[in-house]
Amino acid sequence: MFSRAEREHIRAALVRAAQADTNITGAAHLGSAAVDRLDDWSDIDLALCVSHDAAVDGVIDAWTARMYRDHDA
Repeated sequence: MFSRAEREHIRAALVRAAQADTNITGAAHLGSAAVDRLDDWSDIDLALCVSHDAAVDGVIDAWTARMYRDHDA
């Protein structure tokens, strides 16, 4: 389990990564964060919209690698 501060740090890092990724055209917070009901057990629900020009498998591989490399997934 992560602290609220750690969760916010990871969420912000993921949003920054999505903003910098030219293969991502949009993102949305889902789950408890979307309705401002975060608690100690909340996770990060982030949906990403992949560009129609992107190779989806490559985007998934890159984001999976990022999660392992940067966030100890």
